[in-house]
Amino acid sequence: MPVINHYSELGPYIDGILSANGDLPVGPPHKQFWNTPVYDDFVNGNVPGVTDSTTNLPMKILVIGSSKTSNLILALQGAPGTVFDPNNPNHNPQQIGQMPNGGTPFTAAQIQPIADWIDAKCPQ
Repeated sequence: MPVINHYSELGPYIDGILSANGDLPVGPPHKQFWNTPVYDDFVNGNVPGVTDSTTNLPMKILVIGSSKTSNLILALQGAPGTVFDPNNPNHNPQQIGQMPNGGTPFTAAQIQPIADWIDAKCPQ
């Protein structure tokens, strides 16, 4: 299984999956989401342009040390009962849906290295 040891490996890892799935090129703003932010903005920042539909507050990209509560992982999983659930019967414009939007969903095995990197406290 691949291992992400540093933040600099995250973007290329995601690009590799998207490319293998035939989902590249990805246009703005999605590609910039993982390829543009500097480390601190990514691990401490919010999902660009997205607010939580229940709180109307910005949504954090991730929770350092907790992949299970990180929006990045929940979005890739299309986690049931969240704004990322592609099968949510109450789907509305506030719902985001599973990422990549319109692309091939990542497998659990493809998500795991990202989750492991988050659980390892996001090594720079």
